[in-house]
Amino acid sequence: MNFRLHLTPKNGFWILTTIVTLTFIPYLGEALFSTKGEPREAIVAVGMLESGNWILPVSNGDIIPYKPPMLAWCIALLSLAVGHVTEFTSRLPSALALIIMTLWGFRFYARRASAMQSLLAGVISFTAFEVFRAGYACRVDMLLTMFMVGALYSLYTYWERGLKGIPWLAVLMMSGACLTKGPVGVFLPCMCAGVFMLFQRVKWTEAVWKLVVLGLMSLVIPAVWYVMAYMQGGQKFLDLALEENVGRMTGSMSYESHENPFWYNFITVISGYAPYTVLLLLALIPWSKVNALVPPRIKSWWTEFRAMNPAYQFALLCTLIIFVFYCIPKSKRSVYLLPIYPFLAFFIAEFVMYLAHIRHRSIKIYAAIISGAAIIAYATFVVIQCGWFPYGILKGKHALEQSMMVTNMSMHLSWILWAVVSLSMVAGAIMAIRLKKLTYRSTVLGTLLTTVLIYWAFAGVYQPRIMNAKSDKPIAEYLNRIQPEGPVYSYIDTDQMRFFTTNFYAGDRIRPIELDDPSTGLLLIGVRQAKEWLPANADRYDFTLVRHFRARSCDMRDQILLLHFDKKQ
Repeated sequence: MNFRLHLTPKNGFWILTTIVTLTFIPYLGEALFSTKGEPREAIVAVGMLESGNWILPVSNGDIIPYKPPMLAWCIALLSLAVGHVTEFTSRLPSALALIIMTLWGFRFYARRASAMQSLLAGVISFTAFEVFRAGYACRVDMLLTMFMVGALYSLYTYWERGLKGIPWLAVLMMSGACLTKGPVGVFLPCMCAGVFMLFQRVKWTEAVWKLVVLGLMSLVIPAVWYVMAYMQGGQKFLDLALEENVGRMTGSMSYESHENPFWYNFITVISGYAPYTVLLLLALIPWSKVNALVPPRIKSWWTEFRAMNPAYQFALLCTLIIFVFYCIPKSKRSVYLLPIYPFLAFFIAEFVMYLAHIRHRSIKIYAAIISGAAIIAYATFVVIQCGWFPYGILKGKHALEQSMMVTNMSMHLSWILWAVVSLSMVAGAIMAIRLKKLTYRSTVLGTLLTTVLIYWAFAGVYQPRIMNAKSDKPIAEYLNRIQPEGPVYSYIDTDQMRFFTTNFYAGDRIRPIELDDPSTGLLLIGVRQAKEWLPANADRYDFTLVRHFRARSCDMRDQILLLHFDKKQ
C-alpha cells in the first residue's frame, strides 16, 4: 500500500474540501452542551429569534451579550431553516469558518508553493487539536480566526498588486472580525501587513496611510452597530465594551479573566499542535549522523529571513507578531493564538516533506505511534461496549461522573457509527502491518489519513458520549416536565455566572431571584452556596426540597438543589 497521488491545485482543492467537510459537518450535533461557554453564546441567538431584537438582546434574565453580534447573527440565520436554535446550528458557523479558512489557505499557498505542501498544510492545520476543537465549538474564536486570516491573505494579495485600488475583501473580513470580537480584528491584520510591507521596502508613509484608511473603512459597519447598541444598552453596554476591549488588554478588568504568565502561550501552542508536536520532538532526536538535523546558527537567521520568499516571510511575520501581541496582556487563552495555526501549518508541512525526503526515522516512528493510538482507542471502546470495563477502579470524589461517562460509552451504537469507529482501527492496522514496506511519502500520507479517521471516531462517537454525561440537560428536562412554562429562579453569588446550559435547554426561562423578588416558585442553587444563602433567607421564605441533582453541574461545578419557595407573610 503505497500512495501514488498526482496532485494538482485543482484536484488537491477538491480532495481537501471532501476531507475537511466530512470531518466536521456530520457530527456537529452529536454532543450536548456541557460547558458554560457554548450555551452562553447560543442563547444570544435564541433571544434574537424570540424577541426580534437583533442588536442587543437580553438573555439569562439580565445579561447583555459580552461580545459583538456576528456569531449570534450567523447562528440565528442558520437556525431559521429549522425554526429554532440547536446544537448543530449553533456550531455550524464555527465549522463553516474552519472549512472556508482551510480551503482559502490551500488556494493561497498553492499559488505560491507546491500543491502537495499546500494540501499537507491544510490537513495539518485543521487536525491540530486546538483548531479542531475550535471548529466544533459554539464560540466566537473560529469565526474571528477565519475573518482575521482571510484579511491577512487579502492584504498580502493587495501588496502583490502594488497597493492599487481598494481591497474590498480585506475590508469586509476586518469588518467581520470587528463584529465578532472587537477592534482587535482590525488592528492585528493591519499591523501584520504593515510590518511585512516595511520589510518589502514599501515606503512607510504609503504603507501606513493606506492601511490606516483601510482600517477606518473596516470600522464603519461595526460603528453603526456600536452606536445602535449604545442607544439600547446605555452606560451598561459602554462599560462592558470598554472592559472587554480596553480593560482586557491593559489588565484593568474588574474581575480576573484567564490571567496567565508570559510562558503560558508557549505551552498552549506546543500542546495545541498535538499530535504533530510529537513528530517535531522526534525529529530533534539524533537517530544517526546521516539524518540528524543540525539547527542553523543564530547569526545566519537574519540573513535567511531577509532572503525568504515573500509568502514565507509574510507567514513567519504574521506568526511572530500575533504571538508576541497576545503575550502582552495578562488575560491569555489558548484560542487567542488560533490565527497563527494556519501559518505554522505551512512551515510544518514543509518540514514534514523535508523529513520524508531525507528518510528521517522520526517519520516511521511517528506513524507507528499514530497507528498504535488508533488501535488502542478502538480496543478500549470494544471492551467498554462488551461490558467488560471494571467499574471498581473508579474511585474518589469524581467516581460518579466517571462511571456515567463509561456507561454512556457502553450504550448501543448504530452500524454507521460502528463503521466510523472501525475505519480508524483498520487504517491504523494496515499502517502498522505495512509500515516497513511503505515509502516515506506514503507513510506521511497514510499517517495523515489515519489521523483524520481518528478524529472522525472522536467527533462522532468518543467525545459526544463522554461530554453528554457531563451536560446539565437532564436538569432542564426535569424542569420542563414539572413546570413547562413560566420563569424558574436561580441564585448565584458570582458575578457574570449563570446556569447557562440549563437555561438554554429550558428555553431561556431561568432568572436571578433578586431581579423579581417573587412570592413563590422554583429555585436552582448550588449545594455550597445553599449552605449560606438558605439560612440567611429563612426569615423571608419557606423552602421545600424538590430534587437533589447529585451529578456535578457542568456550569457550577457543584451538585444542584431544586427547591420550591414561598414568601412568608
